[in-house]
Amino acid sequence: MIDDTNYADCLTLYNFDHVDKIKGKESFSYIFNDSINYIRSLYNRGKIRNVTYDTIQKTILCGFIYLGYDLFVCPHCGNESIVPHKCHSKLCTSCSSKEAKLRAVHIFSIALDAKHRHIVFNIPKHYL
Repeated sequence: MIDDTNYADCLTLYNFDHVDKIKGKESFSYIFNDSINYIRSLYNRGKIRNVTYDTIQKTILCGFIYLGYDLFVCPHCGNESIVPHKCHSKLCTSCSSKEAKLRAVHIFSIALDAKHRHIVFNIPKHYL
């Protein structure tokens, strides 16, 4: 769970107005950031589970140093480069596409080497 006090500090330290410029106003992080007070009130009333609230917070902060970062320093010139960590959430538009591609590669690697692949999932009648 992300600490709300530190999260509020992060909101005051960083300007999240660029989120809609980079990802567009249709992105989940923009929508969640725009309605975080309503989401927080739902969580406080017990309408949202802890894992859902945590995932929403991570989606908003995806790509910011609040989730952690790696610092790379050039041994020759001393230039520093900060690479922020991603949220790795299925809800995040940037992270979910990477996870979907990795899943597709994994399924392709275990599938039979045939010209046609057809997978059917059926539910047994006694469950209906």
